[in-house]
This record gives sequence, structure tokens and C-alpha cells, in this order.
Amino acid sequence: MTVDDYRILLGWSKSQLANEAGIDMNTLKRAIDGEPIFRATAGKIANAISAELRRRGEPPIRYTDFDGLRFAD
Repeated sequence: MTVDDYRILLGWSKSQLANEAGIDMNTLKRAIDGEPIFRATAGKIANAISAELRRRGEPPIRYTDFDGLRFAD
């Protein structure tokens, strides 16, 4: 699943995901659009999504589980 697939699954807006991950909206947009992002940033996104998944009784994810991410480092 892509970052955007997880966002939709959780019922979050892009703004909410960016806020939960502690990243800028433009950075999230780059990740969703397939532009390169840092692995640390991908980790922040995965951590935010994982926290919500755990609250829902689902297993957490890692940034390597995302489809379509490209890395700048």
C-alpha cells in the first residue's frame, strides 16, 4: 500500500497525516507524488500511521512497507 492508501484507510486528511507525522505538508505531498524523501521522513510517516493502526488493534508498519516511495539518501 502507498502512503496515500494508508491515509485513506485511516480516514485522515493529508493535513492530519502531516501533523501526526510532524512533517511539512509539502514534504508529505512529495512522498505521495513519488518524489524522493529522506528515510527519516518516511520513518516519521510510518510511525504516525503505525500509532493509529496499533490503537485500532492492527499491526504496525515500517517505512519499507510503503509502495512507491523513493529515497533521497
